[in-house]
Amino acid sequence: MKSIFYFLRLIRIVNLLYIGLTQYLVQYTIIKPILGQAEALPTLGDFHFFLLVMSTVCIAAGGYVINDYFDVKIDAINKPKRVFIDRTIKRRSAMLMHQLLSAAGMLLGFYVAWYSGNFRLGFIHPIVAGLLWFYSTGYKRQMLVGNVIVAFLTALVVLLVALYERHLFHPGNVAENAAAYTIFILVFFYFLFAFLISLVRELVKDMEDVEGDERYGCKTLPVVLGVQRTKWIVYSICFLIIGFLIYIQSRQAAGGDFISVLNLFTMLELPLGIAMYLLYKADSQKHFAMVSSVIKLVMLLGILTMVYFYYLMWQ
Repeated sequence: MKSIFYFLRLIRIVNLLYIGLTQYLVQYTIIKPILGQAEALPTLGDFHFFLLVMSTVCIAAGGYVINDYFDVKIDAINKPKRVFIDRTIKRRSAMLMHQLLSAAGMLLGFYVAWYSGNFRLGFIHPIVAGLLWFYSTGYKRQMLVGNVIVAFLTALVVLLVALYERHLFHPGNVAENAAAYTIFILVFFYFLFAFLISLVRELVKDMEDVEGDERYGCKTLPVVLGVQRTKWIVYSICFLIIGFLIYIQSRQAAGGDFISVLNLFTMLELPLGIAMYLLYKADSQKHFAMVSSVIKLVMLLGILTMVYFYYLMWQ
């Protein structure tokens, strides 16, 4: 039982559940119901969509394993209680896990791409697996490069579902074209939110890990510019997110939907403001870990707004 527990910790099972939940909500609260209004069926049925989610989850799990594989020494300083490789899991076993998970994810991706009628989509999966490898071996130690890669791959979780929907790129009639436009707008909003909030969290995690990163020569933003300047960059991104949310709220208010304005404030803007305040006060690894947890909650709440807007669509 302990080995299973350590394996689940190694592959970040909670994060994988976030990924699966995100893709299912995009498919079943945005794409499928809006296509249904145009009397169109999604390209992927329930089973093949499940395979797409499993492909994403497997590649992400492989990425977490290889990241820990190359980060044993740094993690021994930054997160000594969360180091499993070389302690409870052998390095050779970890590398095998990475290879099997990544291979399974890529094979599933190519199969689903073939089934969807666009085999070229399958190449996204090995490209992502490759980016995760190179992120772990070098990109994460470069200023901003690793942060942007992780933020983009996080946002890609949202976009990938839309890329597999044939109706969005080849609508068959006027109704499908209107549905495709609506879906693109919604998916873009969630893609942008996921990118920005993930970038914020990655920078906060770099501030949390600054001691180990500095000792092993990583050129992360807090190491190069200092923690205080990095905080101001994070504040700037947070204000950009809030500005983005205020724009959405202004559109909602113009349509008389003041309840949605209030919901966005309580679900996203208020917790993000709390995270900014905690970041302002943070001056230790423990404090930065707390900020990271609050931002992770904001990410979850952002995902769950899809359920709320689905309810509005069908009430």
